[in-house]
Amino acid sequence: MSNADLTGAIAKLESLSDSRAKRVVSLIEDLTELEALENAADLKAARDALGESEKPLPWEQVKAKLDAQFGLPQQTS
Repeated sequence: MSNADLTGAIAKLESLSDSRAKRVVSLIEDLTELEALENAADLKAARDALGESEKPLPWEQVKAKLDAQFGLPQQTS
């Protein structure tokens, strides 16, 4: 967010009634909390994935699975 955007947002908040400004701040706090929860879930998923002990698949096999999953033409060798 640029300084101009931030200044404009602050000006808009200042022009709101107290009750409306409190609701906006409450929504911002809720969004911040949801973002933190989402980040924590992403971090856990990444750590879980790194902890998997499966042998890595060759790229050709991964590509073939993705191509099949998304209906892309299969390469023939």
